[in-house]
Amino acid sequence: MINTLPINKFKDINLPEKNTKIVVAMSGGVDSAVTALILHELGYEVIGVNLKVWEYEENCDIQKKSCCSPKDIYDAKSVGMQLNIPFYVIKMENVFKEKVIERFILDYQKGRTPNPCVECNTFVKFGALLEKSKALGISWIATGHYAKIYKTNSNRYTIQNGVDETKNQAYYLYGLSQEALAHTIFPLGNFTKPEVRELAKHYQLPVAEKQESQEICFVPENDYRKFLKKQGVEFTPGYFKDIHGRILGKHSGKEQFTIGQRKGLGISWKEPLYVIEIHENGDVILGPINQTLFRSFEVEQVNFLYYSEEEFKNLFTSKQLYCRVQIRYRSKPQNAFVEYLGYDDSISWNGLPKGHKIKVTMENSVPAVTPGQSAVFYPLLEEKPNDILLMGGIISKENLIHDL
Repeated sequence: MINTLPINKFKDINLPEKNTKIVVAMSGGVDSAVTALILHELGYEVIGVNLKVWEYEENCDIQKKSCCSPKDIYDAKSVGMQLNIPFYVIKMENVFKEKVIERFILDYQKGRTPNPCVECNTFVKFGALLEKSKALGISWIATGHYAKIYKTNSNRYTIQNGVDETKNQAYYLYGLSQEALAHTIFPLGNFTKPEVRELAKHYQLPVAEKQESQEICFVPENDYRKFLKKQGVEFTPGYFKDIHGRILGKHSGKEQFTIGQRKGLGISWKEPLYVIEIHENGDVILGPINQTLFRSFEVEQVNFLYYSEEEFKNLFTSKQLYCRVQIRYRSKPQNAFVEYLGYDDSISWNGLPKGHKIKVTMENSVPAVTPGQSAVFYPLLEEKPNDILLMGGIISKENLIHDL
């Protein structure tokens, strides 16, 4: 059956020698199922694993479309049985709770907007899973992400965009270490989602037509406010204010808002108002749309990919890097100037050192720069390749400069 696979799709994929053991993270969806299928058909010894990160039965409605369901374990196992590969469920509730859920809650308490998929990839899928795999003598893992791994001329690894622009997931993968990147396979990097479904249909995989989840896996119905309350979070009431400190109204909890939000504020005004700042004391700063624009901001806990830490420090402490920055998953990268600010070993809101910090100055102002969200950096469009990640980090609350 190997001749049914489009072999040209794997020419630039980082693949080990044939018959190598590879752990495939299988969520129960079509992407990870086809990942396992491809590697199995290419002659690798595939071991399927499902990461049990949450008490699904207590927290999820199994009738609703979500990746947080016991049915997903069953679907992943069914694919494993069809491919005749070993399949295991690995309990990772503790590391997931510590690295993802607790930080998710803390972000909202600190007036930030979390990015749990980044934390899960960095610390769970490509952190704890890789460690468990190596403990079993297996040094390779694979997932169904639509991305590729790029090896630089200086033998460093970084993330490259997949060919499917509608499914590009490089934004969520910037936190991977060099060790993780060197031992990770993304077989779907040169596929589009329709091609993946066609392959699943051709091989009659039971998940070929399965819908994908659009939710945060541990947040039922995508209602994060309800989730926070269920976790015992006490919302911090406060005032709506303008940038001059004038009180515009009251609200029942800052945790209900995110930067750039317009709907659901519960306040009537002569013009549409947007959230432009969220303070820990409960104050939520509102303003018209022009006040949502930002000229510069800082990024902390930067993970360098294309450059080594020392190389970036030497190159861009006294001069700026002209590149592109993407500040949310669905946004288009915009031109910006970046300079290195140094390493800060003081502890940030999430319990980690602030680490490497950079200052980002936009060529043109951008709306709704959101602390807690990730910023990832690409080369300029005219450079080749222009679709590889240079680095990424977390947008800081410090030194956010509005373009007023």
